[in-house]
Amino acid sequence: MMKEDTLIGINLGGLMVRIVDVIPFLQALEAENIALHTINFGGTDVGMDNLYQGMKDLPPAALASWKKLYLGSCGVGSRRGTDDLTNVLKFCSNVETLDLRYNDLQGRDMEQLSQILSLDECKVSILHLEGNMMKCTGATAVGGILAKSTSLKELYLGSNGISAEGAKALATGLNDNACVEKLYLEENFIGDEGANAFSEVLLGQRERQCKVLEKLYFDNNGMNKDAATKLGRALDSEGLIDGSLFDSAP
Repeated sequence: MMKEDTLIGINLGGLMVRIVDVIPFLQALEAENIALHTINFGGTDVGMDNLYQGMKDLPPAALASWKKLYLGSCGVGSRRGTDDLTNVLKFCSNVETLDLRYNDLQGRDMEQLSQILSLDECKVSILHLEGNMMKCTGATAVGGILAKSTSLKELYLGSNGISAEGAKALATGLNDNACVEKLYLEENFIGDEGANAFSEVLLGQRERQCKVLEKLYFDNNGMNKDAATKLGRALDSEGLIDGSLFDSAP
């Protein structure tokens, strides 16, 4: 990725490249005084321990330019790399787009990550977490992020095994949020009870004239028609994605 003869991004995602040691690459960036804006390690299996080791020896100025960091499908959860990922994120204080999709992240992993993603200084505005295994415990942790974040605008939580209890926790977090504009919750198990929890929060925000959420992607969640209609009205039907909202419910 080039801009006016200046390298601004590295995209290794989808190239079937497996990274065993990222340290020489990071050292080369520093040696050549290259300030990257976007780094995509998605699908490379780069270890968070190795990435952390490479980053901790770099001066803060070398990492300050990083705005978009893609780490999807790197097996963070299954390789027990959450501790190191947390340390990586501490170095990436200016990152605005963070992609952690398909990383086998479970509830306990999200509880740990939420501690840094909830900080006032966190600048992440687009957060990809789809295709993990967070379930209700992880959703509760993400609800805590929602309640505290002042930067998050887009949140992707599709296919995470989230049921009604997790949806309630997310809705509670959304109630205190004043920045999220798009929320993706497709392919979960939220059902009528979870949908109604969101409806109540959205209606309350409309009454208080503080609703920010514009788009809610909620299809394939086992809702019946009444719950889906109520949710659409609470959001304003144009903001609720059409499609198979209640295909799997009577």
